[in-house]
Order: sequence, then C-alpha cells, then structure tokens
Amino acid sequence: MAEVEERLSVKSGNHNKKKIQIDLTPMVDLGFLLITFFIFTSVISQLATARLMLPKDSDSITTPIGAGATLTVTLARNNSLTYFEGMDSLSPHYTTYNSLRRIIQNKQNAVAALLGNRDKTVLIIRPAPGCTYGNFMSVMDEVYINDIQHYYILNAK
Repeated sequence: MAEVEERLSVKSGNHNKKKIQIDLTPMVDLGFLLITFFIFTSVISQLATARLMLPKDSDSITTPIGAGATLTVTLARNNSLTYFEGMDSLSPHYTTYNSLRRIIQNKQNAVAALLGNRDKTVLIIRPAPGCTYGNFMSVMDEVYINDIQHYYILNAK
C-alpha cells in the first residue's frame, strides 16, 4: 500500500521519534474513479448523427406519384406545421408535431383503401427557411416509425 512516513521529534530531552503512517489507498481509488467518470461522460456526450441518404439529382428519372397518395408537410418557423393532401395546396391544414403521426396513419389507411397498398403513400417534406433541425428530425422520426417507403425532401427556399 502507498504510505507516507513522517518523522516527528518531540522537544523533550530524550528525542523520541514517532512514526505516522498515512494510508493513501482511498485517495488513489478516488483519483481513478474520477478519471473513469470523466472519460465515460466525455464518450457519452458525443453528438450522434442521423444518416440521411438522398439520391443524386437527375432529370431523366421520374417517379409517378398519384395525387390521392401524397401528403405534403411544410415545416415553418416557430414550431408550426402545415399539411395538405394530394395536389390541393390552396387549403392547407394546421397541426402540431404531436398529431402528425395520426395524420400520417390516416393517410396511409386512405391510400390502402384507394390503391390497395399502404406502401404507396408518398410524403413530401418541405422545410421552410425558418424551421429548426429538431423539427426536421421529428418529421424524419415519423417517417421511420410509420415505415413510409416513399418520401421526398424539397429544398428550402
């Protein structure tokens, strides 16, 4: 064990020497615990990234989209969210991020009734210039949760 020896002399006439032993084992243990804690928390606090693989832009490849199968979601500033179904962009509906899952599932059920397969649902995501990255990731989470096979992300302009 790690020990510190110190010699004390007493001012009496016969100079007795006393031995003091300090055990440093708890201090060494505490040092290693602190080092372990800081290494562990620095590894945990690293940023996680989400992979978003987009296809290359091309004018020659087109995907046919049925008007009844599309749901367009616009992410605006101040955590606001609008959506419209099909090609009817003149009457947008306002909603919250909490009810987006229900809206997507209703659209998938309507597409399943119309086209016979809910996988033909197409989600178009339009992030506006004022939307946040967190809001975009919330919508992408809903894409993965609801297993949407076809989704498009439009450039924010």
